[in-house]
Amino acid sequence: MEIYTIEITLPFKAKKPWRRVIEVEEDTPLFELHYFIQTMVKFDNDHLYEFHIAKTPGRNTQRIDDGKMLNEVYPLDRSKLFYLFDFGDCWLFQFRKLRKKAEKQPRVKYPRVIESEGRNPRQY
Repeated sequence: MEIYTIEITLPFKAKKPWRRVIEVEEDTPLFELHYFIQTMVKFDNDHLYEFHIAKTPGRNTQRIDDGKMLNEVYPLDRSKLFYLFDFGDCWLFQFRKLRKKAEKQPRVKYPRVIESEGRNPRQY
């Protein structure tokens, strides 16, 4: 089982730099990643969301079913994975899979945050 190291940023909404690096199992479905992000940023899970792939947000996006697993999404060829939460407030998170290789460790619960920069944004 491969562990993916993924950098998550809020490039268009955060007033100050915000970044999290997580480790997650390769067979994690996107809907589980959605719940993890909601918990990680302490948002109320009360809005619609979607995952999509694009070179830049808002242009030629390809929506991805949230039942797909990460290893079905990656590798991406020059595109990026985005997670849009709350279609009104448009919380757009950008994902970047890092090249760091990690092996699954016993007694470690995944996904988990391994690096953190900036304070969580306020949802409302």
